[in-house]
Amino acid sequence: MVNNNHVGIEEHRAYWSMVLPAFSIYLFVMAFPIVISIILSLSDYNGGRMFGGEAWRIIGFGQYRKLVSDPYFWLALKNNIYIVLISVFGQLPLGFFIAYIIYRKMVRCGGFWQGVLYVPAIIPVIVIGILWGIVFSPYGPLAELMNSIYAHGFEDRLNSIFAGNYNMVITDGLVHRILDICGTSAKEIFSNPLVELKEFLMGYSPSETTVMKNDLVNLLAPTWNADFLNKRDIAMLPILFVTLWCWTGTYLILFLANMQKIDPQILEAAQIDGASEGQIVSRIILPSLSGVIMNAAILCISGSLNAFALIQSMTAGGPARITQVLSIYMYESAFMGAPDYPYANAISLFIVMFSFILIVLTRKIENKWGGKE
Repeated sequence: MVNNNHVGIEEHRAYWSMVLPAFSIYLFVMAFPIVISIILSLSDYNGGRMFGGEAWRIIGFGQYRKLVSDPYFWLALKNNIYIVLISVFGQLPLGFFIAYIIYRKMVRCGGFWQGVLYVPAIIPVIVIGILWGIVFSPYGPLAELMNSIYAHGFEDRLNSIFAGNYNMVITDGLVHRILDICGTSAKEIFSNPLVELKEFLMGYSPSETTVMKNDLVNLLAPTWNADFLNKRDIAMLPILFVTLWCWTGTYLILFLANMQKIDPQILEAAQIDGASEGQIVSRIILPSLSGVIMNAAILCISGSLNAFALIQSMTAGGPARITQVLSIYMYESAFMGAPDYPYANAISLFIVMFSFILIVLTRKIENKWGGKE
């Protein structure tokens, strides 16, 4: 007769023989660093005696009080919240909408659009950051295009001013008309625009009209300041745009794959009963994908709070850290200038707790309003 106790012990040993190696690795790789991070955030550690410093000790919650009074921390947190919002309320709805119109065959070549929109997600983030940093730079293609448009417009206005003036007679009225279309650029170049511009024009002979116009365009045409990433009020907008562009395709594929699991007969029956597209979405599609949407929201939140590589490669923090997020601030506190390891660990733990709170809220929303898959 088989001894049930003996069988239970053998099963227990087999279970732990399989689980223990992975659990030990988890403790060493995940749990141990978290415990060390908590201890360091409560200490005055500055390298310890091993690196020539003094013996460190636990000092309490001083680093967390420092967070509350640190304006750079609040700026980084605000920027992180912007990224969370554009991710959850931008990437998810847009990805869902595109997935739905492809799923319902409202657009042609659905496979083509899937591939095109998913491409940014497979390009290394560093490459994306560098490319978009160039696009939004003062000397990038966007600035070149806009300045070319400005230059052509300025040249057309010059041609209208000189129309009929075949002998190139330079009068005060002519100079005034040129200054009127220059805006502030003439004041930035000439200390006395009326006198100096008139002398500049009189230096050309009647046969050099074309050369003179080209020189005027190069000298006085208004330029477009495209240095988005260094403008305090709008520096985050390019980053939010790239964030939306980069990862919307990921959620498009996720939603589309799960929509294709829905039994087509359910949708056909709904259409036969006269259901509109809005009713199909609200009564069938959304309840069926509620769990997927919540999991996608969690991915959005965790990814948004770890937005390091994209911003660092696009802006390197920007002037006065205007585009800095918590992960970059943590990195700079730990590894740049005079390292402040306790403060960096306090920031990292705040990121973990903030992420945990947002995920718990997301789960509560799912439990209250989510459908059943």
